[in-house]
Amino acid sequence: MEVDYLGDKDFEAIYAIAMEAPKRIGIMMASTPTGRRGKFYQACVEIKFNQEKQVKPIKTKEGHHYDARLYDRNVAKGWKEFHFPTMVNPEWSEDLEQEMRTMYTHSAYEHEVLAEFGTEDAGVFNKDFVDEASSSGYGYLSRRTNDAPIAIGVDWDKSGAATQIIVTQWDRFEERRMTDADVDSELSPYGRFKVINRFEIARGDFTYDNAVKKLQELDKIYEPFAIYVDKGAGDYQSEVLRKTIGEKVRAVAFGSVELVRDPISRVLDKKPLKAFMVNMTTLLLDRGQLRIPSKDVDQTINRQMTKYQIKRIAPKTGEPTYSNEDEHALDAFMLTLYAFNTVYPDLAKAIQNKDVARQFSSVKREFVDPLKEVFENNTFSEKKAEGWDEPGAPPPKRTRLGRKKNRESLDWGSRGQRSSFKGRDHF
Repeated sequence: MEVDYLGDKDFEAIYAIAMEAPKRIGIMMASTPTGRRGKFYQACVEIKFNQEKQVKPIKTKEGHHYDARLYDRNVAKGWKEFHFPTMVNPEWSEDLEQEMRTMYTHSAYEHEVLAEFGTEDAGVFNKDFVDEASSSGYGYLSRRTNDAPIAIGVDWDKSGAATQIIVTQWDRFEERRMTDADVDSELSPYGRFKVINRFEIARGDFTYDNAVKKLQELDKIYEPFAIYVDKGAGDYQSEVLRKTIGEKVRAVAFGSVELVRDPISRVLDKKPLKAFMVNMTTLLLDRGQLRIPSKDVDQTINRQMTKYQIKRIAPKTGEPTYSNEDEHALDAFMLTLYAFNTVYPDLAKAIQNKDVARQFSSVKREFVDPLKEVFENNTFSEKKAEGWDEPGAPPPKRTRLGRKKNRESLDWGSRGQRSSFKGRDHF
């Protein structure tokens, strides 16, 4: 069964059957990886097997085999991974490999041939970059430790889920991940937007009121330059916060549009705000400018970024619709990045401004006759015509216009007849 193509809920329903008699019922699953960080990925990568030393491959003439009797099923925990790329096929050849590389995209070749998880085709964020962004292992900060700018993002779900609050700070000393494209880039090798804390207001009778009180408290602790909140279910909360905190509070509607100025034409263009925020976050992640907590500290943002997908794309407008389950902390994080891009655009550099001329000066212009050199060199002179030794007729000779010297004059006779003589002839 292709387990990685099942939903997580489907896997949980099947897995519940084995829980009826866990010592008698075992589970084996197999699949071609899709890149999705779901239950199949967790079983292969994250949930380690505790008896690797006992279960070792036995080499024979036919190949490597495993003896299932070598491990104790009563104390075994986790999942044992067996990885078989297509190359183990006895009929595999260089010609077949070349054909596969030609037919498949790079991502599909990773999944179908190499049997690697790679990057999910439907995913928004590069999974390898997400893992790198969460590889630091730093801890959360309960207070401000330096004067670097801080932004707070808030997402309260209208369906009644827990309110998510993300605190993000610009760390100018954090070395970012460099790429091949950074060779000629003007970006500094240092500086990341770092999540320094996350708060969750549990669902209850006074979820919104408790969230407002928590934000008022966090404003005094972290002194952020901006607090961007989701407007979808937060009209009342944003009004209260603006009265108590001030203009730094801004309600943002994900369904609105963002006016983006073209750096060259300087023309304002309307962009769907949610798509703009997602693209901006993707750009910062690809540049290595994001830092999120490791899974040991808090796996929420990592999990939501790896599962974030494009559900569909509008056929007329081309506007994408993103997954709306388990993404509230990510939305709050993207709100903080949007605040940085709005107030401190030089840090994010999500839009590069085109340098234009701001000074004017006179320029000395001189007309150049393209035929000047031709006439100066007397191209059509009689000398060149006489010495012509090329195939074809020589170029035309240059002839003067006007009265010819020593030309016999013409005059009219006394009777009105034209004559070339001064008088009459006598015979």
